Amino acid sequence: MALPTITLAPGTGLAERPFTAPRHADEDLAVLARLHASLVEHADRGGSDGRWVDQVGTEHWLVVPDWDQLRSAVPAAGVGFFGQALAVDHEPISAIETAMLGQLERYPGLLAYYNVRYPWDQWGNLVLFRDRAAIDRLNHEGLHRTAVERSPLHYESLRLHRVSLPTGGLGAAPPQLDETILFDFRDETAWIAVRPG
Repeated sequence: MALPTITLAPGTGLAERPFTAPRHADEDLAVLARLHASLVEHADRGGSDGRWVDQVGTEHWLVVPDWDQLRSAVPAAGVGFFGQALAVDHEPISAIETAMLGQLERYPGLLAYYNVRYPWDQWGNLVLFRDRAAIDRLNHEGLHRTAVERSPLHYESLRLHRVSLPTGGLGAAPPQLDETILFDFRDETAWIAVRPG
């Protein structure tokens, strides 16, 4: 991942880059809290994952390699991804995602992957890890790097939230924002900013 271009003050955005508005981060965190609550609900029902479509047409994809490891991870770390998609064929990046989730043994410390695709073609996901070191290892993995490099072909902009779960992956506390990394791909050179939580 390239280094951020600028640092924004907490709670601020740029009018010329509307996706940076703090209200979007608040909305994203509300979605992450719902995904986390759904994950806890699945665990309470005995641990199940898979794919389904809900009553409003949102597509869900939940993968948990080991429910016992997820239960024991206290605290846990996570990443929330929200992409503003371009009107293009997303099959290439979806194929990379499928390949990654078919080889989860390559990602030690990855506890849960929960992806949603909304009917208006916006994606969001919550990926939980045992700790920050596991996230850092993923950033250097080949398939993940390929997905990152393809991002400008699929998204106009991205919000990547680094979150903490102090009571664990299945604890009562929802994800808490540590910082947000913002990507704008509209120009030839990507604009990247970081905003502390």
